[in-house]
Amino acid sequence: MRLGPALLLGRRMLVGRRVPGEELPGRRYLRGAVLGIALSLVPLVVVLVVADGMIEGITARYLETSTYHLQALPRYRQSRAELEAAAAALAGLPGVQGAYPESQGPAMAILGAKSAGAAIRAVDPAFLADPGTSRYLRAVEGELSLSSPSEVLLGEALARSLGAHAGDAVSLVTVRPSAEDGYAPKLSLFRVRGIVSAGYRELDALWAFVSLKAGARILSEEASRSLVGVKVDAPFGELSSAQAELRKALGESWFVLPWPEAERNIWKSFATTRALLLLIMALVVAVAAINVGSALVMLVIERRRDIAILKSGGASPSFVGLVFVLAGLSTGLAGTLIGLGLGSLLSLGINGLIAGAERLVNLAADLGSALGGRAAPSAIRLLDPGYYLEKIPVRIDPAELAGVAAASLALCGLASLLAARRAAALPPLEILRKS
Repeated sequence: MRLGPALLLGRRMLVGRRVPGEELPGRRYLRGAVLGIALSLVPLVVVLVVADGMIEGITARYLETSTYHLQALPRYRQSRAELEAAAAALAGLPGVQGAYPESQGPAMAILGAKSAGAAIRAVDPAFLADPGTSRYLRAVEGELSLSSPSEVLLGEALARSLGAHAGDAVSLVTVRPSAEDGYAPKLSLFRVRGIVSAGYRELDALWAFVSLKAGARILSEEASRSLVGVKVDAPFGELSSAQAELRKALGESWFVLPWPEAERNIWKSFATTRALLLLIMALVVAVAAINVGSALVMLVIERRRDIAILKSGGASPSFVGLVFVLAGLSTGLAGTLIGLGLGSLLSLGINGLIAGAERLVNLAADLGSALGGRAAPSAIRLLDPGYYLEKIPVRIDPAELAGVAAASLALCGLASLLAARRAAALPPLEILRKS
């Protein structure tokens, strides 16, 4: 019953009576408050979308090319035949897209006078042909396949450090147990079938893919580990049921890890970084919300005579306070809608904006070098694909935007309480006597 009149009176308080040649009284205070809310939400929305896109893009690459959706790990050493049999058993389960045996171990890659540490991944060729793998793992040079036990696929960053190209002969040095010295080096020669990249340097820096047969030949049991990588229909859904099914199918000699547990440190790091960024942006929104409260306090001071007349006519202090709370929420709503709209538009074009900023920065650097008579510097990359994703995936989540909007309105409502209490406490008779 009181909400409708309060809204009408709130509009009257905010807008006032139009006087020719004069600005409407309430607007000069609240325009800045609306702008402050909008401008504070724009970077928050952009940070939210970019952080989610970066985390999603990197996570998807890990899941499809490295960590798998779930990992089945043997408690005891399994032969190549046993690994393949376990993978075949898991591949037939409902909801499982594929199951791939793999062995992993450290090595030293050598090409000419150059050497670098490498992580050998002995994989089933079917893993390279998996739709998820081929979506994110691409051949920069050569082919994304292994047709011979003497072939190797090198990660792009590893190949670059060695100066390797498709067709080159690369030596991989692994360790084997020795009766005399404990361990002895084993040198194996491979031909580079292709240079591959997942679009993320951390994943490309060490990878050296070989076939399962080659892995059994060069990797010792003591210096390697084996697993069966499993891909399911819903990797970002609830994995506990799939985990239980895999355990049941494999028996007690295996244990199964879902991807959040397999790479716990990485996911915790991503989540912590995202939370810190959003906290900083939320503080900016809080400051803008306080500005709404300040603008309403100024409005109370300006419209105290109207408030006194309203209270003299029978309006209760709580009703007057409600008018200003609704005024604060209306101001916050206007700023929130503008901020969310602008932030979403900027987020959708973030890759183009970064590319445009790179061109402007490089143009300014080239112009400065030309005027100074210096050689042109190397191109500056704001989003270097050598260290970040080549392109930020953009996905705007309506639920997250709704949460941001709700938080913004709540802050504006809280900030308006001070003005509401001040308006409710004004003594009407004293104000009218002094007017």
